[in-house]
Amino acid sequence: MAVGDSIAYNSPDDCPGCTGFVVRYAKRIEQDSGHAVKITNLSQHNGLQIAGLLEEMRTDQTRREALAGADIILVGIAHNDAPWGSDTDLCDGPSTKLDWSKFTPKCLAASTAALRPQLDTILATVVDLRAGKPTVLRTINRYNDWIGDPSISPAAGMTSRDVIRAYNAMQGKAAIAHGFTCADLNLAFNGKDGLKPSGDLLASDFTHPSDKGNEVIAGVLAELAYAPLAP
Repeated sequence: MAVGDSIAYNSPDDCPGCTGFVVRYAKRIEQDSGHAVKITNLSQHNGLQIAGLLEEMRTDQTRREALAGADIILVGIAHNDAPWGSDTDLCDGPSTKLDWSKFTPKCLAASTAALRPQLDTILATVVDLRAGKPTVLRTINRYNDWIGDPSISPAAGMTSRDVIRAYNAMQGKAAIAHGFTCADLNLAFNGKDGLKPSGDLLASDFTHPSDKGNEVIAGVLAELAYAPLAP
């Protein structure tokens, strides 16, 4: 099952006719394991942030029961928590005008440190709900949907790379701490230096994955194999 923001939602408004990576990943699991897979996709197309998912994990009994019964769990969250999409970050706060100069290493360190306990609680809750049962635990990090945007300068593109690296580093550490494996979408979409444009891996909204991008994400997830479940 999948929980989190709209990157895994696959709205037809974002990517008409596309097959989302949750469905593609399930098909890969079926091919690799020979077992049928039932999909429960509870990701949301509503601007969900870490704080919102945390509250749902605490209070939404339907979500909690679904997680408790899932053998393979994908948590995809934090795309909307980057400082340019958040009103509560410690870089530019509720600013309505994007100022790349405010995204400094100091503010990024503070912003990611503030988010880390919330993300820790989300992942720990998933583990607790599974009560020790063998579970494939996966997260995804954030790709860069700014690189290559003609509306920003090359310097701003470099800053976007640094922002995403800071947030992805925080997510990666949280994943490891709770037994999750993080699929590196930043590497797959943007290369080793993080500066390759996502290009045709993005849908026409330049935010969500295209059909090709969904296939790439499913492939990255499948390459992580399925421990601790048998292949």
